[in-house]
Amino acid sequence: MNIIKQIFRGKVAIANYFLYSVIVAIVDTSLVWGFVRFTVFGLITANTIGVITGFLLHYILSSKSVFKTDYGTAGFAIYLGTFLFGLVFANWLIYISYEYIFTLFSIDLRILLSKGVSIAGPFFAMYYMRKHLFLMLNRKRKER
Repeated sequence: MNIIKQIFRGKVAIANYFLYSVIVAIVDTSLVWGFVRFTVFGLITANTIGVITGFLLHYILSSKSVFKTDYGTAGFAIYLGTFLFGLVFANWLIYISYEYIFTLFSIDLRILLSKGVSIAGPFFAMYYMRKHLFLMLNRKRKER
């Protein structure tokens, strides 16, 4: 039992972040696939709508439970800033993947594979950026 506790010590936050990210990814991917497949929107517009929806859902789910910070202007600004970075990064990744990497696949698989690439890269980048920025924010709050 101690071995299991040692393995998971310090990893609960990223595990929760991952769980919330999976939930958000399902919602996001479903929106993107539906919008593109039924030609409601183009790929980048559909991805932007999916990512924005995911951003709001992820902020609500993870601010307090993962980063141990209250909802507020500073916390939202951190989430928004990292989100904007993640959005540009995700859109770049989905475009490159869709237009150049997965061109031999059927349209459905091409969309889903491209979306997967655009989820994986920003996941780690945004987690570590947010972790660092929220640690700084929480330290400043404790100093007051």
